[in-house]
Amino acid sequence: MRIGLRLPADWARDGDMRFILMLAIPSLVFAGASASAQTFGPPIAGMCLLSRAAAISTSRAGQSMQAQLKQMQASLSAQLAQHRAAIDQQRRALEARENTTAPIEYQRQLAGLNQQALALDQQQNARFIAAQTRGQQQIDQALNNALSRVITRSGCSVVFERDNAYGWNNAMDITQAVAHEMDGILQSISLN
Repeated sequence: MRIGLRLPADWARDGDMRFILMLAIPSLVFAGASASAQTFGPPIAGMCLLSRAAAISTSRAGQSMQAQLKQMQASLSAQLAQHRAAIDQQRRALEARENTTAPIEYQRQLAGLNQQALALDQQQNARFIAAQTRGQQQIDQALNNALSRVITRSGCSVVFERDNAYGWNNAMDITQAVAHEMDGILQSISLN
């Protein structure tokens, strides 16, 4: 499997939208399962643990973002497939006229079709990334507000990323409290 931009010639063979899927994969990291830990000793006062990814993925806003990004990806894939089909039809018509067209003119027209296809890919990528960024900004703001409230309520002096810990006492884990607090702040997001 090749990684990176796909050439228009690949469309006829593949006909899918792998490049947007590759952009969506980092967002899907939020769909992680809750971690179970081996409990190590008593809780340490003032020390809290948070799994950012788990808090986001279990929050309603995080689930809303994932659903909307998936829906947007499907919509962009359908639009892109229609445009690709039109460009491929133009390419086949050009290839049929290759023997009757001057080589320089043929190459110029082929390059134009390739440029058109590349611009379309870049345009769709930019739309997806912009929507993903808008959604992530809303999620981050809700997470920061929720985390601030939970830290104050729980008396945390320091918060560590839970996903980097080998083991902990579950009494120190504020992940579910943060996700619950996020639900009170932001139920869904808007990618528009």
